[in-house]
Amino acid sequence: MPTGQLPLFFIFLLGMASRNNILTAAAGILLVMQVMALERFYSLLENRAIDLGLLFLTLAILVPFATGKITLRHIVLFLCSPAGLITAVGGALAALLNARGVLLLTREPHVIGAIILGALISITFLGGIPVGPVMAAGIASVLLQVFRSFF
Repeated sequence: MPTGQLPLFFIFLLGMASRNNILTAAAGILLVMQVMALERFYSLLENRAIDLGLLFLTLAILVPFATGKITLRHIVLFLCSPAGLITAVGGALAALLNARGVLLLTREPHVIGAIILGALISITFLGGIPVGPVMAAGIASVLLQVFRSFF
């Protein structure tokens, strides 16, 4: 098994063991791409996959607006409540963390292995649920900044 396939195969197995369908599918697709000698598309995935993933995530989130399940009136009423204001602050903080996560993943792509391992440990033993690596990287970025300021 070529060197690049071993970590992917291990991630594939961990994804299956933790029932993380997205991780399993992603590792499986990359393994199939290697077997089929489609490595030339790696740079395209590396440069555009996060943007495409965020596009599809945003589309899914906006569907209730398109279907009329959420209206402008709903939004205004909710934003005028304490829970709405707190939620808006939470959304702003999450977006900032995601920006830091994308930056960390871009500058230090080797961190993804530890992020995946941490997520799998949480899913398997702590009742966590699989979420995107971008938010995990954002939290890791803040923790790394705190750690690096002391050491």
